[in-house]
Amino acid sequence: MLILWLLLLTTLMLHSWLRHKYSYFTKLGIPHLPVSSCSPLGHLRQLLFLRISFGDLFKNIYADPRCSQAKIIGFFVLQTPALMIRDPEIIRLVLIKHFNSFLNRYEAADVGDPMGNLTLPLAKYHNWKESRQCMSQLFTSGRLREVMYPQMLNVVHDLENYLKEKLRNLSERVLPLSRMCQLYTTDVTGNLFYSLDVGGLRQGRSQLLKKTKELFKTNPRKVLDFMSVFFLPKWTKVVGAKVFSEDYAQFMRHLVEDHDEPKKGDLINQLQHFQLSRSSNHYSQHPDFIASQAGIILLAGFETSSALMGFTLYELAKAPETQQRLRQELREAFLGSCTSSISYDTLSTLPYLKMVCLEALRLYPAAAFINRECTSPDSEGFSLKPHVDFVIPRGMPAYISILGLQRDEKYWPDPCRFDPERFAPERLDSIVPMTYIPFGAGPHGCIGSRLGILQLKLGLAHILNLYRVEVCKRTVPEIRFNPKSFMLESQDEIYLRFCKDSPT
Repeated sequence: MLILWLLLLTTLMLHSWLRHKYSYFTKLGIPHLPVSSCSPLGHLRQLLFLRISFGDLFKNIYADPRCSQAKIIGFFVLQTPALMIRDPEIIRLVLIKHFNSFLNRYEAADVGDPMGNLTLPLAKYHNWKESRQCMSQLFTSGRLREVMYPQMLNVVHDLENYLKEKLRNLSERVLPLSRMCQLYTTDVTGNLFYSLDVGGLRQGRSQLLKKTKELFKTNPRKVLDFMSVFFLPKWTKVVGAKVFSEDYAQFMRHLVEDHDEPKKGDLINQLQHFQLSRSSNHYSQHPDFIASQAGIILLAGFETSSALMGFTLYELAKAPETQQRLRQELREAFLGSCTSSISYDTLSTLPYLKMVCLEALRLYPAAAFINRECTSPDSEGFSLKPHVDFVIPRGMPAYISILGLQRDEKYWPDPCRFDPERFAPERLDSIVPMTYIPFGAGPHGCIGSRLGILQLKLGLAHILNLYRVEVCKRTVPEIRFNPKSFMLESQDEIYLRFCKDSPT
């Protein structure tokens, strides 16, 4: 009987404590989403049980009809009060104008996990700044044109041969997209950043791809680690959370150790020079510093870029007139080339290809959501006046649903329709600033955004110059995002019919 009374008392105390915690926004008069005081998970319940994707969760919070007119929405990351920012001008304040008051991302890895803690996305500002400056030198326009593009051409010709081998003498064939796109992006990453001739497209398999896919396989331990890093960063030490599995960490360490005679200026070479020039910086001198950056570059490039290419081909298959217009532009570009490819300058300036890629990134942004932690020098926090009568306290996470923002009918009429005309030159001035930020914005914006777009353009150009893609019986009627993936990834395999054009 005593045990029952103790359980009842504990339950009542927990209920009372949660009700107090969840009354935070009510007391301040801030629009917010209600949450049951019976649940300690806040608004993350579906996510923690892998029933909804990260992108869909934050999009749903952004688009909740109960707060459709609000500039900010209060919600709870477990029991921690958090903000969803919906107003473009406040988004600009947080990401750009007052960056110094939002220096860090909210997520973090424990110092006991150096491979995770050292990575550029998870490093805190004092360490992040120097690493960012170093790695930015890899993505200059000059390097993209003179160094990266010629290497990417080798990979994209392997992509052409991969498709030719799949079709052989057939005029058409239904193919799954994920494997092809993943091999393409890991081949590009290995070639550009590790000076490896990965050859995944030639062989139909890749060690880089295998290790990356193993890391993303879901199990209870990985779910706990990931959720701790993103939503309980102060508990990562207690939980013993690791960003990378030990097997993946060892693979990247060996990759760095075996990096013989690197091409001038690849990622590993660049970071080695950075270490030598920062001999007094304990952060960059850690033995895992280079391996950690090499590891995160592979993950970032693999999942976002491969999924985006698949999504774009899918949308083009469903819009044959749009695809035909793009293919006509590409055929003319290839006919005007003296080689089997097109030049960097030509690819970069094809107007309709650019419009198609921008629209694909609107529907499927590289970052479905981003966040910032309030680090305001003011002890009281950062005031949102005159936009909203609220002060964001230090330490509070502020989220921006890029997926929600870019599918908001307020800014994008008929938002789920694939329509490259939204980005026609004469319509660009009508786009509301900060409502199109597929790679984030401000100093923390994606470092490889230009490379990501270039990789997408090049892959599409070489595929669609040779083949028409069509929907088939196995094509999913709509994309469902995988609840087991942090990035936007299709839950279902995407099948399309690849067709050779009839001889004229």
